[in-house]
Amino acid sequence: METIELRRYPSRKLYNKTASRYVKLPDVAQLIRDGYNIHVEDTETGEDVTRQLLLQLIMEQEADTDQAILSSDVLTEMIRAHQSKAAELMTDLFDQSFGFLRAQQERLASSMSATLASPWTSFDPKQFEGLQSDFQERVARFWGIDLQSTSRATEAAAEPAPRDDVDEGARELKALRDRLERLEQRMSE
Repeated sequence: METIELRRYPSRKLYNKTASRYVKLPDVAQLIRDGYNIHVEDTETGEDVTRQLLLQLIMEQEADTDQAILSSDVLTEMIRAHQSKAAELMTDLFDQSFGFLRAQQERLASSMSATLASPWTSFDPKQFEGLQSDFQERVARFWGIDLQSTSRATEAAAEPAPRDDVDEGARELKALRDRLERLEQRMSE
């Protein structure tokens, strides 16, 4: 990840050295959301104040109670753990937890982009068949058709075919056409 260098002036203004312009806290938050790391240096002391700026960003985001992530209980426990020997364990726990969340987000994004690139390869045919039969049953109930007797008649009329995917698809298509014809006949009566 690319690191954006920021400088904090005594007036609390922030200057993005990479983009050569002044930025505000919401701009810095957006840079972080966009995947950039930031490094903030105080212009007077040369001190690294990145952590202070990040805490300030979290404080502003947590002030909006509708979007707050950290509950009062979590904040209380963080304060308690801060002075104990558990502080190092808490840091490791947070690092691992956020690493896990990041990995899950990347996995989900990868899965979604693969699905959008080729949506039909991500469907399980058995699930699709289940959805299809459920839909057929609902339509049959709507029109008052006994689907079981219709499917038995279709199965009796169907010729056995090789287990080829193409032949199986043709068989299913023929069965659907037969059902559709019967539905049309009933509707015209």
